[in-house]
Amino acid sequence: MRGQPTDTEDPEEIRRELLYLRKGRGYTGKRLAACRALRQVLGGLDLPEAVLRERLVFAICSLRDPDADVLLAVYALGEEVAGESRLQLRRDAYGKAHGIGREAVADRDTKAVDRLLVQLITGWYPKSPLPLRVPESHNAIVIASIHTRTIVENRRHVETRRWIRFMATFDGAEYVAIASPNAEPAYAGDGVRVQVVPVENGYVHRFWFPEPLNRGGLYTLESRIESDPNDDRWLTEDSMAFHEPTRSARFEVVFKGERPDIVWQFSGLTDVERPGRPSADRVLQADKNDAVRVTFHDQHGGLWCGVAWRSAL
Repeated sequence: MRGQPTDTEDPEEIRRELLYLRKGRGYTGKRLAACRALRQVLGGLDLPEAVLRERLVFAICSLRDPDADVLLAVYALGEEVAGESRLQLRRDAYGKAHGIGREAVADRDTKAVDRLLVQLITGWYPKSPLPLRVPESHNAIVIASIHTRTIVENRRHVETRRWIRFMATFDGAEYVAIASPNAEPAYAGDGVRVQVVPVENGYVHRFWFPEPLNRGGLYTLESRIESDPNDDRWLTEDSMAFHEPTRSARFEVVFKGERPDIVWQFSGLTDVERPGRPSADRVLQADKNDAVRVTFHDQHGGLWCGVAWRSAL
């Protein structure tokens, strides 16, 4: 989508890394080290390789046959292909054992990668880094990534743009509902129709897609909220409550004109607790463009996270 920021944790990047991991000798610790997005979704960049490998194997084994068997083979994680240094040889060995040709194996393992991606994003597998309990999601979706970019000028809101990348966990949903204090976004994405439903203290936006959602399908919503000329209040916070399981949430705030005296991040707070108080380990420093950025992982349960700032009166 035009103007959408890139994010190394986007599901498409995870999928590319899963496909890459099949090549050559298959899974090795060195090859996994090059897969930043995959390591993040498995629990974090700072975890030992042995832990990440175990989680990947559990995620693969949580799939139905023949997906699990074919992925263990092509990733060289199965005993029957141990020592095979080429992907084609591992496919040949699997194909011989199951009575199918190399092209059929390639088609099978590529489709299995797509289903493995669903398991990794939803966390529906033993030893998942976070049991997201996706059935509690109101929309039957898991948000893979949210990127929010807000511009503040002389303490007042100018514009907020938000990109939401999500995965459907069930077939057939016709729309996704998102609550907002604003009447409607300026843009919702190509082919997406927005229905605005007034509710107490805000609105519910129903984003209707051209076709019903497909399980494992990836979708993007984009919105732009411009300043209200009748609102002269100072903006002191950019945050969200995460009612839907969300794997990655990135906040970016650009300050123009007058700069705040202190900016900090917060997460895991209730509505009445937010934005908390700044502490040394939560203070954010602006870059040369007067922008601050912070990324949170695995948000859920209706708790708030985001960025807050204060200026001396």
